[in-house]
Amino acid sequence: MRKCCGIAVAGLLAALSLVGAPAASGATEFGDNCGGNSVSEAPVTYFALTAAGNPLSLAAPSAGVITKWKSTLAMPVSLPATLKVLRRNGVNTVQIVGESNGSLVSGLNTFDARIPVQAGDLLGISGSGESGTPFCDIPGPEDLFGGFFGGSAGQTVGFLEVTDEAGIPIAAVLEPDADSDGFGDETQDKCPQLASAQTACPLIAVNAVTGVKRKGAVVVLITTDNAAPVTVTGTVNLGKGRKAKLSSKAKAVTPGTVTRFTLKFPKKLKAALEDLARKRSLKLKVIASATNVLGQVTSDKLKVSLKGQAKG
Repeated sequence: MRKCCGIAVAGLLAALSLVGAPAASGATEFGDNCGGNSVSEAPVTYFALTAAGNPLSLAAPSAGVITKWKSTLAMPVSLPATLKVLRRNGVNTVQIVGESNGSLVSGLNTFDARIPVQAGDLLGISGSGESGTPFCDIPGPEDLFGGFFGGSAGQTVGFLEVTDEAGIPIAAVLEPDADSDGFGDETQDKCPQLASAQTACPLIAVNAVTGVKRKGAVVVLITTDNAAPVTVTGTVNLGKGRKAKLSSKAKAVTPGTVTRFTLKFPKKLKAALEDLARKRSLKLKVIASATNVLGQVTSDKLKVSLKGQAKG
């Protein structure tokens, strides 16, 4: 692999021709950031199995989502290339679990991606069409590589192993995926607690619009900005440490609608109002509460004046 047309590359290409067609929280980086300074004769997919002196893990250290992949070229060329995420599923076979295409030029190349991975998945790189595959000519200890022709996402392919003084210029940024929705929690998912939402997590704003008094009850009108179950409760201070508590059945409130909740007066509140002079009143403190899909609770408060009903 140390020369474009060297013995190691030519030998691998010849051996691969016998394999046959393939069968039908925080961000971390893994792979190898070496600079590709040589190109193979053909678009073989290379992936590293060992890499002496490489400070990064070659395999995904945990499950998550690849959100970017990188490849550095240390030569003045332009090459189409494909990232292939590989999962070993046999002695000399791997499954291609994801792909992402890019066009490489001299220097650092970075591409966005969204490929879910499991711990232990490996990174491969291949050329495209008639273009060869870049690799790093690094004199020193020999490392172990896998190589194969062809294959696409979802397929299992056989690979051959080769050793040489070289590295594979492919690395990726791995983000956690707490809700397993296939989106990286740090840059792709604004609601990592909920698999059904990648935009901002749904929050509830509940509004107790008004309280309509009627004989023996108060009707509270509620709106919300997201669909949610709502509960309405009330408390009246009757004096001398006594309180009257009111409640209504929970209801689902749909955004854009006004829902009525009826708080019926308990007997002791009715009695207190009947004994209270008409010029006086008691304060009903109403709390409307809603819970969103994340279990977060929001509430709104309302005060209603209840006038005394004493005769004479």
